[in-house]
Order: sequence, then C-alpha cells, then structure tokens
Amino acid sequence: MSSRMMDSRESSGFTLIELIVVIVILGIISVTAIPRLIDLTDDANLAVIRTLAANFEKAVDDAHLRWQISGEPGRIQNMPDFGDGTLDMSTNGWPIGINKGNANDNIGQGNAGCHSLWNYLLIDGPRADADTSEDFQSFRHSGNTSCSFVYRANGDTAGRTTAQLGVLYNSINGQVSACGSQTSIPC
Repeated sequence: MSSRMMDSRESSGFTLIELIVVIVILGIISVTAIPRLIDLTDDANLAVIRTLAANFEKAVDDAHLRWQISGEPGRIQNMPDFGDGTLDMSTNGWPIGINKGNANDNIGQGNAGCHSLWNYLLIDGPRADADTSEDFQSFRHSGNTSCSFVYRANGDTAGRTTAQLGVLYNSINGQVSACGSQTSIPC
C-alpha cells in the first residue's frame, strides 16, 4: 500500500520540464498576440476618426443645404435659421467660421477659426483647440481655406503634415475626409 501512495504523490504535480514547456508556449503566444492587439488599437482609432469625419461632413452638408434653401445668396455673415445664427458661410455656401466679422472667404479669424468651426458644428463631439489641450489640435492652412484637426487623444505629438490621424476640411468645396499617415491623405 505504501508504494501506491507514493505513486499517487509523484503524479499529482508538474515536472520542471513540463513547467518550462508551458512557459515557453505562453511566451510564444504573447509574442504573436501583442502586435495584433496593437493593430486593433490603430484600427479602432482609425474607425473613430472616420466616424468623426462623417459626422463633421454631415454638419457641413446640413449648413450648405440651409444656405441653398435660403436661395444661395452668396457669402453670409451670421446665417439665420441655423444653430444660434452665428455661422458664416462662404460665397460658395460652405461654413467658414463663427462671427468672422469680415467679408472674405477665408476660414475664421486666424487659427481660432478652425477649432471654433469644429466645436460649433460638432456640438456634442470631442473638442478641438489650437494647442494640444483638447482631443484635436486645429490648423488653418492652404491659403486659409482648409482646416486640419489632428487627433491628439491617441498620444500623437507629430506636426500636422506627419500626424497619424486627423480630419481634413476644405472650405472651397466642402470636402471632409479622414487624413494622416494611417490613411492615404496627408493632413
């Protein structure tokens, strides 16, 4: 009977070799799984940006439709019957700022024009500012007719032209798109 008790004690645990094999297998699994998890984070961030670009585009299109309904009157300072009536529209009927106060088709008053436009059109969305204090950093460029909103909530600190992700708005034609090094469109 003592030999039987001895046999059951010996087979109740793992040998050192079995433990090493399990650790090696877990190491191999983790090495292959971590890059996939990182790829999922990039994919998720890209999906967020594409959704925000679509939401911004919808708001831009709504403003343009309101401009068309009003008879396509050219440039409008403080368009009535849209939001709180402070949105300014270009000669071609695309949003160019909030309370701009001048008669040109440039976006906003300086760099504040882009983030004020973003924050106005995406009322409940993530905020933008000219610095990195918000989820998006705004840049006015291309002859003051385009805005890039670079995504900063993902930790990206690159400049506008080398940013990973963002949203690009062109006030000449109302085009909105996801941009950045993870897309084919530079911000």
